[in-house]
Formats: sequence, structure tokens, C-alpha cells
Amino acid sequence: MYPKLESKFKSKLAFYKPNKSGAGSAIQFDLNKDKQSVFVEISRQVGERVFDWANKITFKLSLMDLGKLLVVLSGKSKQVQLFHDPSKGEYALAKETKNATLSLTKGDYGFFLKVSQQSQEGALNSIQISLADDEAMVLEILLRKAVEEIGGW
Repeated sequence: MYPKLESKFKSKLAFYKPNKSGAGSAIQFDLNKDKQSVFVEISRQVGERVFDWANKITFKLSLMDLGKLLVVLSGKSKQVQLFHDPSKGEYALAKETKNATLSLTKGDYGFFLKVSQQSQEGALNSIQISLADDEAMVLEILLRKAVEEIGGW
């Protein structure tokens, strides 16, 4: 479908938002050149500057998903919600996950990103994080570069 990627990306883009009450979160974005996608991993804070990556939520962003997020990050829309049903493809998570959503909303002072995952049993796991405008700008640059790499442009 797309040409094989030789990625220039050397590391993940991560935002860590711990807080004193222990209710913070962290998120990271990683271009996977073999799967030609960007993987989002989000985790809850479980201690002082400690995050529960063992129980993270993972969301795979396709080329078109990246475009939808860029519409919000570039100010052309206020919100986007992505819905994935792993059972419709041959995904490793299909046995455990019924569906997953990722929403990005522009607020008055930045952006709110929320990732939710529903298990086959119906349990809902949801984690959100806020991004300041400067952080969102860096994310926008990364996603634009990922679109170029995935598209081979």
C-alpha cells in the first residue's frame, strides 16, 4: 500500500503531566515504520512522577487518523473523535478489546486528549491529558512529519 519506511525518527515524543494528587497522566507518540502508523500510548500516574505503563492504553493511528488530528491541531476544527473496532481486523488486541476511542478537543487554553478502551467484558478504561498550545505545536510538527514519512513524500 505504502512504500517501506526508513524512519528519521530517533525517539518517541512524550508529555508527562504528574500532579500532587497523583491523578496525572503521561502520553507518548511513536512512529512505527514497519506498521506505517503512529502508536499512542497513554498511562495513569500511580505515584510521585511514576506512571503505570504496564496498564497503558495503546491506540494505533493510521494515515487518515493523523489527518483528522491535524485538522484540530491546525485550528480548522474544534474536535475530532476516532473510533476503532479491533475485531474488524486481525489485531493482537481483538481478543481483549471490544473498541477504543481517541478524542482531541481544542479548549480555551490548549487541548484535551482522551483515550478510552472498552474490554470484551464491557469494562471501560479512560485516560485523558491536557496539552498546552506550545506542546500541541510540537505534536502537530511530529504528526505532519509522520504523514510525510508514511506517504513516502
